[in-house]
Amino acid sequence: MCSFTAWVSAGASERTCGSASRSNTARAARACGIAPMKDFVVEERSRMGSRTAVIRAALAGALLAVATATAAAQVPTIAPADQVRVTVVGTELPTGPFTVDADGSIDYPFLGRIEARGLTARALGDLIAKRLVEAEVLVGSPQVMVDLLQTPNKTVTVSGAVNNRGEYRFAGQLTVFDALVRAGGAAPDAGDEVLLIRAPKEGDTSIVEDGSDVITLSRRRIESGEFGEAYLVEDGDRIIVNRARQVYIDGYVNRPGGYTIEPGMTLRQALALAGGVTELGAVNRIRVLRNGKRLENVELDTTIIEPGDTITVPKRFM
Repeated sequence: MCSFTAWVSAGASERTCGSASRSNTARAARACGIAPMKDFVVEERSRMGSRTAVIRAALAGALLAVATATAAAQVPTIAPADQVRVTVVGTELPTGPFTVDADGSIDYPFLGRIEARGLTARALGDLIAKRLVEAEVLVGSPQVMVDLLQTPNKTVTVSGAVNNRGEYRFAGQLTVFDALVRAGGAAPDAGDEVLLIRAPKEGDTSIVEDGSDVITLSRRRIESGEFGEAYLVEDGDRIIVNRARQVYIDGYVNRPGGYTIEPGMTLRQALALAGGVTELGAVNRIRVLRNGKRLENVELDTTIIEPGDTITVPKRFM
């Protein structure tokens, strides 16, 4: 039978496993299969150290991932009107610079058109190296270095309900959100509708008379980042932020004032924005002024309200 006395503290109670002298505590503890306090502390510290090391490693990995993602997000990509210089090490192939055309490609010797839009300089270099081998222009593993020469040689015009209307120069890729930021953001009277008007391209038969393509976007969705890079600005594009489609409602309604309306909104729906007609309001005699003239035959569910209208609800006859 083995015995062990665990000394909790000086003068404290004892828990006995048989009988053993105090000097043989460690040896008796091991014989009973119980780790002495000193060994326990060392082992526990070791465990804590391991956990700390694991946590530190996890944090380091997370920070590295964030840093890598941030660095990747900051690497510029190629866009139309950019210029690239291509150096194939150890050869006399032309270095350019080559201009990225409107279709996003460059015309490279021996290879013809190569799609470059959206690629990083390194990715384009890898693509050219691969194509040179496939076309049997070179053999082995050619080293291709690409320098992206981004200069602010592209323009976008931002107008409408923004704080700083004007033409802005940019290089590389620019999102609609970035363009609005450069224009000082939306003005207080800005509505939700943003028009992205594409510049006419050579040989392009577009849907509007001036040869431009019009894309209607939501300002709120742009500012929330929902579109991301789905809509990139191209050289010569125009961005117009339309003003809010507002009407003024007064008279016997619960909340008189100006309200933003949606396209196709009826008179009843517009009145609902103002909290509806009060008990004293005359629903059958509502007046709608448009461009200074009163509309005839006004009906709650058939009259479509337009921006700039003034709606007045008179008092009903008592």
